[in-house]
Amino acid sequence: MRENINLNFNWLFSDCFQDEHLKDYANITGFEKVNIPHSSFEIPFNYFDEKDVQKVVTYKRDIEIKEEYKDKSITIIFEGVAHIATIYINDDFVATHKGGYDQFKVDISEYIKYGEKNILTVIVDSRENSNVPPFGGIVDYLGYGGIYREVYLEVADKDRILDVFVKTKDVNNSITAFCDITVNKTPVIIEVEVQDKGKQVSLNRFNINREKTTVDFDVKDRKIWDLDNPYLYDIIVRMYDDNVLLDEMKDRFGFREIKFEKNGFYLNEEKIKLRGLNRHQSYPYVGYAMPKSAQEKDADILKYDLGVNIVRTSHYMQSKHFLNRCDEIGLLVLEEIPGWQHIGNEEFKNNSILNVEKMITRDKNHPSIVLWGVRINESFDDDEFYKKTNELAHKLDDTRPTGGIRNFLGSKFLEDVYTFNDFSHNGGKKVLAKPTKTPHLVTENNGHMFPTKRYDNDPIRIEQALRHLRVINASMKDDNIVGEIGWCFADYNTHKDFGSGDNVCYHGVVDMYRIPKYAAYSFASQREKPFVLEVLSTFARGDYPESRLDKIYVATNCEYIKMFKNDDYVGTYYPNQKEYKHLLHPVIIVDDFIGVQLEKKYGFTRKSSIMAKKAFKSVSAAQGRISLRNLLRMLFLMFKYKLKRVKIVDIFYEYAMGKAGVNQYYRFDGYANENVVITKTLSETRKTSFVLEIDKKEMIVDNTYDVTRFVVKMVDQNKIVVPYGIASCNIKVSGGIDLIGPSNLPLQGGAVGFWVKTNQTSNTGKVEIEVNGIVLTEELKIVERIQKC
Repeated sequence: MRENINLNFNWLFSDCFQDEHLKDYANITGFEKVNIPHSSFEIPFNYFDEKDVQKVVTYKRDIEIKEEYKDKSITIIFEGVAHIATIYINDDFVATHKGGYDQFKVDISEYIKYGEKNILTVIVDSRENSNVPPFGGIVDYLGYGGIYREVYLEVADKDRILDVFVKTKDVNNSITAFCDITVNKTPVIIEVEVQDKGKQVSLNRFNINREKTTVDFDVKDRKIWDLDNPYLYDIIVRMYDDNVLLDEMKDRFGFREIKFEKNGFYLNEEKIKLRGLNRHQSYPYVGYAMPKSAQEKDADILKYDLGVNIVRTSHYMQSKHFLNRCDEIGLLVLEEIPGWQHIGNEEFKNNSILNVEKMITRDKNHPSIVLWGVRINESFDDDEFYKKTNELAHKLDDTRPTGGIRNFLGSKFLEDVYTFNDFSHNGGKKVLAKPTKTPHLVTENNGHMFPTKRYDNDPIRIEQALRHLRVINASMKDDNIVGEIGWCFADYNTHKDFGSGDNVCYHGVVDMYRIPKYAAYSFASQREKPFVLEVLSTFARGDYPESRLDKIYVATNCEYIKMFKNDDYVGTYYPNQKEYKHLLHPVIIVDDFIGVQLEKKYGFTRKSSIMAKKAFKSVSAAQGRISLRNLLRMLFLMFKYKLKRVKIVDIFYEYAMGKAGVNQYYRFDGYANENVVITKTLSETRKTSFVLEIDKKEMIVDNTYDVTRFVVKMVDQNKIVVPYGIASCNIKVSGGIDLIGPSNLPLQGGAVGFWVKTNQTSNTGKVEIEVNGIVLTEELKIVERIQKC
């Protein structure tokens, strides 16, 4: 029987490598205690020397293997080390692994001194080696460094199950699933059990005479895995020899069927238009080094906050925790091999081909994964190379199609899905290129075409949101496009060659702290529930060129909205069916801020009201200058309604420009089924306060430490973030938690985030934030389920 033991606590770390680290391997002078996941360098938020991340460091850990395990297979499993790892046991070299994004296993059975303390040394080289994808050219993201994913010790019999692959290609088949099983001993008896939430629903036994064989099994009344009900089953495969249990392997799977056709993507025979975002796995200060709960939270934000149905793991394989969560919540995944535009030498290519194998071998049982990316992102054509990656992918997995992400339409189509980074849209009329090959999936758009910070002015933040809406609309319009995956989920650190000159690409619909920009609501408004109503404006005229605010956009999934000014009804506004008619929920454009108020308050007829609004709008746009036509309109209204010149001027300022010295506010009520389902109020900021939000108050220490995220916001009287709020947050933590990153953080666009992590010293933790003389506090509960090792 196999046993997995976590090795994530009590490592020792040196931020350099010296020959003495191997010659005198037990000497730990100068090392500091760390836990895994760990980043070899804590980087600033921005403006840093990227070479600081690229260095060689040393990790050490004691391991002791019992004498009784002498006849077992002892393997160390590394989930992710950036980017070249050399492993020693005591002073014996064991292996070198090249690749920063794949799981790899190292057999240490022959190197261990059983019953004694052994020193495991891992030398990590995070320099950008041209033989190791994605490096060799320029890369628009950082590779970071360190043992940034979990480490486990696996103890198993030498005769064991090597692999299990569950296939559910056709959900209507009477035989519901096939299972490819690989063993290293024959003949044996294989038992396949399927459980539904701990209850056995299928049990079959097979006599196996080959090392690799395919068996089939049935589950009666099976439930399908889909986006709304992502139903998962557990599979347990056992290997027996003369009824003696030798090994057991467990995994999860879902019954689902996928097809990419010329006219769309089908999940369980239902056509679904794909709408998603690209995700980098990086975070402020620690890069890739975040544990399970942070990975899961990103999946939750994508699914529940942003409402997307697919995510692309750009540009590499990502954490198993992220993929597991996608399985659990029904979020589709395009997973791809590491790379960015550059194809290197033969060693580079062989490593890329190996990455295809590693990716599929590790992740093939995830029902959320619907497409394998087997091409270096945006690289030139290389038919010989990419024929190999495609052939290998199809050999390893005959249930999923392949895609190859390119950025030019003339590229050779060797894959099953034509995956294309389409940056046609620059704000003009052209939004997406016409597909030349199908199935056609847009895998990137926008992003660097219009970088946007959360603290940019209103017009910039609005334009980013509108560009995403235009692309989604164009994708929905064209049946030859199976969907679009926008660039990108969150802002990210990058090389000096990219971004805004500060080592940050501000391409995300959320910032690095996962705080939303306006563009986040371009996606969130395209789902059915919960109801969303986001006014893409602060109503601050001075934030707009020439102080012209002649319309606002409302991203919502409501049927319509009603607008009120100072509690006076202005008008009812409906989704824009002209420019955005193909969206599930077209944006609402409000271009009349006066509405029926002139009719209700001054008795204007509808025709007179329209005349007045045209005049007011024109005069406002002309910065108070009045044309002869508008002068005549004003004179007509004055005569008809017996208004003095002073009064008509007062009306103009009250309704067109805003009455001086009067606090005004706008209320927007969103309706569904004739009921108000959501309300948003905007007004001039009269006072500000600070609020503290937290992802979770209970932290669970299990296979490794846990983290949780805090967000500090400066809000107005309506609890809306003030976009240019400036303040400094001084953060103190105590008890069983440590702060990730600096203790003094400025608000960015009225908000800032940070994470804390458990330190395994107490079952409670406390966070205190002093901002503008106000102290915000939060206490955390810490539950320990640590597996001792």
